[in-house]
Amino acid sequence: MSATLEDIKKLAHDVYFNPTFSKNDVSGQDALRNAVMEALGGEKTPYSWAKHKYDVFEIISVAIDAVMPQLLTNQFDNIADIRTVALGDKPLFEYGDPQIIRVGRVAAGANDMRRQTIVGKHFTIDTEWYGAAVYAEFDQFMAGDIDWNSLVDRIAEGFTNHIQTKIADALTASYSMLGASDKIEGAATLDAIVKLAQRIQVKSRKPVAIYGTKTALSKIAEMANVQLFSGAMKDEYNTNGYLGTVRGLKLIEIPQAFKANTDEFALDDTKVLILPEGEKIIGVVMEGNSRTIEPENTSRNDLQMGFETQEKLGVSVLQLKVYGMAQVA
Repeated sequence: MSATLEDIKKLAHDVYFNPTFSKNDVSGQDALRNAVMEALGGEKTPYSWAKHKYDVFEIISVAIDAVMPQLLTNQFDNIADIRTVALGDKPLFEYGDPQIIRVGRVAAGANDMRRQTIVGKHFTIDTEWYGAAVYAEFDQFMAGDIDWNSLVDRIAEGFTNHIQTKIADALTASYSMLGASDKIEGAATLDAIVKLAQRIQVKSRKPVAIYGTKTALSKIAEMANVQLFSGAMKDEYNTNGYLGTVRGLKLIEIPQAFKANTDEFALDDTKVLILPEGEKIIGVVMEGNSRTIEPENTSRNDLQMGFETQEKLGVSVLQLKVYGMAQVA
């Protein structure tokens, strides 16, 4: 191919985040179609597909890898530590020991003192393979009706949605694992949220912020009786759906998402997360490049071209970090 894999990676990224992207008077969509056509040896026949399909699969995998990490970062950068690593690598997620070093009385003439480690701790996240299979009719292929850009985007968005759902599930599960003093069960009051935020701030020795979906954050504005506040604050609430700051605490929105092929929200609208600013409570690992293969012949008939894209992924709440959660509805 005259277009290198790095060229295709950049092209896929540019086209997804700027659908009107073009270069040298060739649209991004046409450029990717041309790359696929070139990989097929310039022919659209069942025989060229049979001979060159893994070259096309490589283009699909490279294009997906160019898009997916940024899709995740755009949504979860505030709370998730997203790592893309080589196959076989196990990145270390570190956390500091929140315990304060204790100072004790030393008797005269004695040096008997309990030592306390100052070394932080770390752990890894297990990954598993996940796959998404699609197919097209050969008639579509022969007629040039396959939109390769749309195909790449839909697969990347499918994996992104899968990870979003796993993040949401992990956050929901983490609520039950928190100690009683680090969470508020039952609908919280604003006073209780401020008290919990103060606890997390003292415990972590860092400023904290409140994270949640727009719906969850709007509940805090309602607790604060925003309608009694100044016109500027009312305008902010009407514009954003929540207040940027309440009682000195910064509120930061986590964009909502749908569970795959449903109208059900992935993220819990009834809870907020209280987290030291700059800390990431979720760990996401994308291990190795995606791989696109042909499914078993038994899963399709001979008049279809099918392929399956696989990603090795892991998602976990970094449970040993300092954070709090509160139920707001």
